[in-house]
Parts: sequence; C-alpha cells; structure tokens
Amino acid sequence: MAARKNTFDDKLSRIRALARAEPPAAAAPELARLLADPSAFLVGEAAKVVVDLELRALVPDLVAAFERLLSSPATADRGCHAKTKLLEALVTLEADVWDTYRKGLRYVQMELTVPPAVDTAGLVRGLSAHALVRTNFPRAALEIAPLLFDEMPEARAAAADALRDTCEVVCAAVLHARVLVGEGEPDVLAACYRGMLALEPRHYLPIVAAALEAGSEAAALALGESRLPGALSALKEALRTAGPAMEKSILLGVTLLRTDEALAYLMELLAEAPEPRAVEAIQALSLHRHDTRIASRVAEIVSARKSRKIARAFADRFGPKEE
Repeated sequence: MAARKNTFDDKLSRIRALARAEPPAAAAPELARLLADPSAFLVGEAAKVVVDLELRALVPDLVAAFERLLSSPATADRGCHAKTKLLEALVTLEADVWDTYRKGLRYVQMELTVPPAVDTAGLVRGLSAHALVRTNFPRAALEIAPLLFDEMPEARAAAADALRDTCEVVCAAVLHARVLVGEGEPDVLAACYRGMLALEPRHYLPIVAAALEAGSEAAALALGESRLPGALSALKEALRTAGPAMEKSILLGVTLLRTDEALAYLMELLAEAPEPRAVEAIQALSLHRHDTRIASRVAEIVSARKSRKIARAFADRFGPKEE
C-alpha cells in the first residue's frame, strides 16, 4: 500500500511542533522543505517558526520562497500574507538581501474579488522600504523616495517612516515636498510630519505648528509624538481657537507628549475648563488610565467638580472594562 501523503493539517501540526525543537538547528532541514511547500499559508507559518528559532542559516530558503511567490499568480498568495511574513522574517533576522528587498519595493499584486481589481501589495512595498533602511543599504533613500507617490496609503506612510529612519537630514526636505504637493490621507500626512520633526526639528516645528493652526489633525498627532520641548506651546496655542472637531486631536497630541508639563496642563483643563472641554481632557488622560497615580489624581479632580457629565465620562474611560 502506498504511503499516505502528508495533508495540510499534518503539515501545519508539524510546523507547530517544530517551534519547540531542541536544539533549534534540528528543525532546519524540515523547515527548509516546508518553505518550499505549494501552500502559501504553510510557507508563512514556517517563516514565523524560522524567526522564533533564530535560524539564520535558512535565510536563502526564505529568499527563495519570497521570490517564488513574487513570480506566482496572485491566487497563490491572496492578500500577500505569506510574502509579508517572509519579509518580516528576513528583516528580523537582519538579512542584507538588498536585491530581494528592491524587488519587493516594486511589487504590485492586483486581485479581483469585487470589481474593480485592487492592489494588495502595499504592505509588501512598505516592508521592503523599511528592510532597505534596517539593513543599511547605501542608497536606500533614492530607492524609497518614489514610494511617497504610491497609490496605496499604507505604502506611502511606510515610505515616509522609512525615510525618517535613514536619519539623513535631506530626507526631511523630501517629506516636506510631499506635503506641499498635497496629501489627502491623514496617516500619510502624520508620517511625513513625524519625519520632518525628527530629522530637522528646529526648522520644521514652526511649519508643522502652522499646519496645526490651519486645522491639520495629523499635525497635532505628529507634534505629540515628537515630544519636542516646543510642541506643547504649539498645541496650547492651537487649542485657544480650536473648534470641537480639532479639540480632541489637539488634546490627544498633548497627552502623547508624555511629559509632566503636558500632564499638568491636562489636569488643569479637567479642573477648570467648561464641561465639554473637561470631558475631552478625560478622554485624552485615559491613555494613562493604567497608571494608578494618575488615575487617582483624575478621580480627585472629577469628584471636586461635582458634574454628572464629567463623572460619567470618567466612569466610561477609567472604570473597569467588561470582559
């Protein structure tokens, strides 16, 4: 009787068992075979185990699997899930396979589920951009900059973050140019502003502050994430004339600063501002709800205000969460 071939479930169980291999190197030959499996899902699961076991000797097998999927039909790896896991594995293992990353940077996968067809490889391009920077490719910025005009927002945002991570000051000007051309996606704008502030804070803090004054919620978040000394002043100034739509983003930007001065300002608003703004301050402060010291201070202020609306907001944001 012919031996039964391993089924999908058998292979998946084996991959999970290999994650516990002792010594890890003993799992390498079998994982190499699984990385060549026709099932993209199993390939992705095997890549995760390669990372967990830190099997750098399997980098060539990860590369071969990735490049095989790049040349396969879209149906072989819908949503690029396996290609994403393979890239994540290569980056985690610090593999300097620059040609592979450059191929990923240009890869497009059109899939037709409901017309029109959509490109599902935006994350692949974004991860490839990060990979070039993380592995110190000498001309990374030149390769990545065109991705700022990619059709997919996740790819543009990843490109902006990758250019920031190059630590090359000139990339701040590239990100500024992208903003000036016009960008409708808040996440991409925020990534551009973050990069500008990180690479050349003295020059770009006033420019991002001006964008905030003009009503950019992305600028508010980027200023908060920057944790720059002058960011709080810019956020406080913008709050003076902010409408309800901007108020929430500005206060979130304040709490993202995570400084004692920013925290004191939010406490001051909670204690003295009109009810609607005090409620927004509670929502911003709820980012720190797991800090018992902060939660206790917020509770004291809420109790002193004797406002049902503020007390209800506190209970909603700081109360125990239902399982």
